Amino acid sequence: MTELERFLAESAVAERVDLPTLLVLDRMRLSAGDIDGIRAAGAYEASPGSTCELEAGGQVLASGKIVKRRGKYFFKVMEKGGPK
Repeated sequence: MTELERFLAESAVAERVDLPTLLVLDRMRLSAGDIDGIRAAGAYEASPGSTCELEAGGQVLASGKIVKRRGKYFFKVMEKGGPK
């Protein structure tokens, strides 16, 4: 258990707020045909080096990229807040 997890679990002043969150891989407009193509392929491959966005409650909290470390994928924050 990390220090943050311990704090959230044990602290009397800590509260959790659940917000719907999204990880936007490539923000773009897609046609119905494009979406059908992704569905048929069964996967979507983001462009190499593309910037992703972490969105919660309709607001972009951070932009960054997906990185792989020790066989697991993580969102690496490159910039706080939305794209400029």
